[in-house]
Parts: sequence; C-alpha cells; structure tokens
Amino acid sequence: MKNSWKLESQKKLLALGAPHVVTTQDLEAFGRFSTDTHKTSGPSSASLTRWLRTLTESGALQPVARGVYLNRLAGPSIHPAEAAQFIRRHAIVSLAWVLEQSGALNNFGDTVTCVIPQIPGMAPPKVGERETRAAPFRFYAMPARLIDAGSNHIDDVQDLRYAYPRATPERALLDWIYLGTSVRSRLPLPPLDISLHSMRIARIARVAKAMGIDAQWKQWYAAWKALQASADVEENASTGLGF
Repeated sequence: MKNSWKLESQKKLLALGAPHVVTTQDLEAFGRFSTDTHKTSGPSSASLTRWLRTLTESGALQPVARGVYLNRLAGPSIHPAEAAQFIRRHAIVSLAWVLEQSGALNNFGDTVTCVIPQIPGMAPPKVGERETRAAPFRFYAMPARLIDAGSNHIDDVQDLRYAYPRATPERALLDWIYLGTSVRSRLPLPPLDISLHSMRIARIARVAKAMGIDAQWKQWYAAWKALQASADVEENASTGLGF
C-alpha cells in the first residue's frame, strides 16, 4: 500500500516501550525498514523530510536540538532532560535540577543541569549553557573516575526509576559539593537550605567516600546541621514568645 511505511513507522513511535527520544537517523531507519520498504531502498529523502515536518507540526515530535526530537506519542510526561545525552555525549542529569525535582530544593528552574565525564587523553567536553528548542541545559565537566565512583552499588548513584542516565538526589548533591569545592569550577557550594530529610545519609557517606570527597561532605554537612540547629532555636524562641 502506498505510504504504508508512514503508518508502520508511526506504530513504532506509539508502541509500548517506544523510544522517548529519537534522532533523524532513527526516523530514517523506521521508514526504510517498514514492511513495504524492507525489500527496496525505502522512501526518498524528500518523503522522509515531509513526514518529519508533519510530525513536528502536529506536535507528535518536539524538536530539541538539530536532529533530536522528543517522541510525544510515547507519552505526555516525557521531559527534555531525557535528551541530555543526545545533546552532549555521556551526559548525566544531576546537580540542582535533580534536587529540585526530588523536592530537596524549593526553587524550580527550567535549566536541566548535567555532568559530563572528562576522560584522560581525550579532548575536554563542551561545557556551559546550551539553549535548545525544548529547554535550556547547562553542562559541567567532572573527572570520569569520580563519575564512575560508587557504581559498584548502582542504585546509590543512578536513579533506576528512569530509563535515562539520572543521578540519585544523594549523588546529585555530592556532584554539586565536588564542583563547589573544585578550583576548576565557578559553581558555588549547594545552599544550606537543602532538605536532606528524604535522603539517605548512609548512602551519601558511602558515595562521598568512593568519590574521595569525604572531608568536603562532612564540612558541608556540619554547616548544614548548624543551620538547622539555629533555625530550631529561633522557632522555639518565637513559639515561646507567642509568635
């Protein structure tokens, strides 16, 4: 049937387990390997381009960056953060954005914050702000050995509820503490009003030790506890005065 490759391709975008993020190459492969094209060279480049334009104009695909799209047919809850590794190779969503989403930070920003491994002997990764059509991103470089630290307990460092690389809140906090104390980074330390009540302190301690930043974590944690104690004293004093 003429143009049945479009129907078959859209079925793949709608199917259970369909990819949340697709590239132009993925879409070309869908078209070329659909049922009516597997014995031929497939639809022309012009046909694929028109189909892609139709999908984006209808909202089925949301452009993120050049050649990268969110597949909205796979579900309404897809977030641009899922495209981080397509924008910067090996990127892991971490830092402030993860803490905001977990409720540890009260302020909610649009910028998806990520870390990228810096591998010895290879060119430094591109860092800094990257505006996309779906959301702003900010990338920070960290030594690969630190990003890999603690991975023998994968659920300590990676939030396995998500199908894309995303740090646990505990790991996101430690990434921030590392960058906040690094002379190579301009990122300040995490604010002390972060809520740790939903985090696992034992997990933080394990990962901090694996990363080799145990002292930095303990120093920040001591300041955090001092602030909590002073806040409790102030609240108790206000209550006693009838405020």
